[in-house]
Amino acid sequence: MSTAARIAFEEGRAYVQSPIDDMESFYWTAVWATLNNTKSLSTSDEEGDWKRWLATGKSDRILVAQEIKMLSQFPLPDRECSPFLAVMAPMLQKWWELLEDMNVKWRLAWKPVKVGPPLPKELLFHKFAYEVVPMYVELLEGEKARLQAFSQSGVAA
Repeated sequence: MSTAARIAFEEGRAYVQSPIDDMESFYWTAVWATLNNTKSLSTSDEEGDWKRWLATGKSDRILVAQEIKMLSQFPLPDRECSPFLAVMAPMLQKWWELLEDMNVKWRLAWKPVKVGPPLPKELLFHKFAYEVVPMYVELLEGEKARLQAFSQSGVAA
């Protein structure tokens, strides 16, 4: 669940889900899968903390994204982590930055149509869906060689 949708749910507020929420939900699933990868023989104490933070609440989840960003900026040997997290961190960082940027754009675009008729809302939703999915595919394409190399060798490049 996206951070904004989770906050609304926890506060009992109505919320209109956006394509950005969908991509953020997918991001959190990828982070969870990365941290819980059973093929990683070693994990750091930080990774154990991050797993707990993902489960506890909205602000703790944001800390996980910030920690992954730090990890990708200061990679091994300065910081210990599992090999799979080491290879995933740069992609997860880029993905989070893309989501932050698209979320700002969504909020600015949503504001004028929020209280209007349904059609402009639907068109805006589809416009953003058609923008964000290709951005994600482009991100994966840019990381493909590095991820495949790790998949074949088991060693972070």
